Amino acid sequence: MRILYITGREISYPRNDVILKAFLRLGDVDTVTGEGTGSPVFRFISASARALPYLLKRNYNLIFIGFIGQPLVILLRFLTRKPILFDAFLSVYDTLCFERRRFSPGSLMGRITFWIDRTSCSLANMVCLDTQAHAQYFHATFGIPSEKLRSLFVGSNEALFYPRSVEKTIPLVLYYGSFLPLHGIDVIVRAAKILEDEPDLRFRIIGKGIETGRIKELSERLKIKNIDFLLPIPLRELPDHISQATVCLGGHFGSAAKSGRVIAGKTFQCMAMGKATIVGDNPANRELLTHGYDAWFCRMNDPEALAEAIRELIHNEDLCKDLGEHALQTFMKRASIQALSQPLKEMVETLVGRF
Repeated sequence: MRILYITGREISYPRNDVILKAFLRLGDVDTVTGEGTGSPVFRFISASARALPYLLKRNYNLIFIGFIGQPLVILLRFLTRKPILFDAFLSVYDTLCFERRRFSPGSLMGRITFWIDRTSCSLANMVCLDTQAHAQYFHATFGIPSEKLRSLFVGSNEALFYPRSVEKTIPLVLYYGSFLPLHGIDVIVRAAKILEDEPDLRFRIIGKGIETGRIKELSERLKIKNIDFLLPIPLRELPDHISQATVCLGGHFGSAAKSGRVIAGKTFQCMAMGKATIVGDNPANRELLTHGYDAWFCRMNDPEALAEAIRELIHNEDLCKDLGEHALQTFMKRASIQALSQPLKEMVETLVGRF
């Protein structure tokens, strides 16, 4: 099996990295990436140009286009008749118009991003999303036929995220992320305020992003005393912080519609490390996890519900231990590289068998 693996971002991006590792179990893989300097448009054109010699020199069974790849699908469809498996992963339209609110859906840019999503998915032979709930969104929003859509969990880098033991001193609740609206970090801050009556409890929030200013302002207004805000750290350092935590917050906790369609990447990382993890009660998380068995669910956009969940776990060491052990088992069975290789193999065989 010969596969050309093309991405619009660096191959080390977690989603791209996990799928590449799964592909390497299936056959011979050549990679072309869009990493480097310059505008996104330049990177897409450059990646397409770098892919051309590969397409001319080798007879591939499949072209895989990873995150972020909508423009690449459109460009490369005119360069090859080989089957294209496209990992859409996210909707450009949904991200820019609803999650980040850069454009209104009816604006020129809103219509362009809608066209990019719909056209790229239409031109690909098969489209992969991270959850069934997300795939259903693509079907309902862009009219992509259900039989063309597949789901593949995000997984994590197992060489970095694996169980390790450290000596714990005080109860610690950990959250890290890029401070996007769907994350619901304001819900975490308000929950921390409710839990100020837990004298030894500390929250550690790592990261920054478009919501940083608003979150810091909220924290100052509420006079929060039990949160330590840390700037982003290298990926390789995250396992140390996860291992120190009593409870990890996977999310998503926000009110954005997308919050209920996806499983946070950090949830998989914490599961892979065998940690007790709190997640939002939504359709996406229910595809993988079970409340009280391998995760603890709480109502989304509800600080009191999150505070209650945290209080329940920090005072129950046995429950945390059970949740963590079962989380690791679920991860290995359904979201490890080995586990993800099987559904990916089925996608490849289905596509290649048609050509």
